[in-house]
Amino acid sequence: MQKGKPARRSRMSSARITATTLLALILILEPAMGAQIPNRVITWGPNAPEWNRALHLGGVRMGCSSAPAGCVDYVEQLARSQGVGNAFLAISLNRGTVISYAREYSQLSLRHPTLYEVGFDDFVGQCDKQQLDPVSLSALLRELAHELKAANPKLHLGVTIYEDELASTRFPLAELDEQFRKSVDFVHLYPHYRKEARGFSASIQKAAEIFPASKVIAGNYAYDRRDYVPCTRGNPTPCTNQEEISLFAQSFKERLAMLESSNVEWIEFYPGNFGSEAHWDRWKDPRSCHEERLQQCDENTRAMREVVRQVLNH
Repeated sequence: MQKGKPARRSRMSSARITATTLLALILILEPAMGAQIPNRVITWGPNAPEWNRALHLGGVRMGCSSAPAGCVDYVEQLARSQGVGNAFLAISLNRGTVISYAREYSQLSLRHPTLYEVGFDDFVGQCDKQQLDPVSLSALLRELAHELKAANPKLHLGVTIYEDELASTRFPLAELDEQFRKSVDFVHLYPHYRKEARGFSASIQKAAEIFPASKVIAGNYAYDRRDYVPCTRGNPTPCTNQEEISLFAQSFKERLAMLESSNVEWIEFYPGNFGSEAHWDRWKDPRSCHEERLQQCDENTRAMREVVRQVLNH
């Protein structure tokens, strides 16, 4: 038992060295950019104050399925605690309440200008859960878009779409109600896998075809997802530790290079918790990180975030 302890320390030290070496290589080989474009970063949830400065934080996003008044109060408190003036709220697409809630959010936003957007995370998944035929679903979406902007046309409507959903035949987004699609202001465009089938610029173009009035919020998963999803679609093999960090770095830099061009208006990170990575509550779920890998998940996540710090501040 005593003999095992040095070996465990050695493995953890080795993982740290690998992550540090890879990080250094990424930063040397790929030019930094983005420090000249501050205050266009959104995080899901709070961060340490020093990280908010390093991120040039401009907005926060959170999910809330409670009544609108409580959700607005909650997200305003979050925005205030992080020193930002833009709050993005993700609500539930529940056909029993979404229309009345949309109407109430529109009215509340007039008195709460911090509420910048109301939208839907995992939009396709939430639509599926409604178990509606295409005509009924389109009618629901058209009405909620109308009600959300009825009192305040400046309140933004957003949807989270994963890149591999843009060309899906199982749920063809282009066949949704045209009026609804034209009402979408922001597409929070996230990769599903570290290795996507198409480049991000192609995904942006496809999103613009489907949601012609929208801007893109470029989503980034700044945490270890090796246990959560394979490296690429159709292959169960996870990314290696090195791939997890290097592919994240490439993806982030690609998105950052398109900020305020190519229809990209914001950069978004899920989750927040920059500066308190080890305390993220999702680590308790073995689907996010297997128990025996918790130390590795934390180290890989911190390495990715160090990439973000260096890139944004060089």
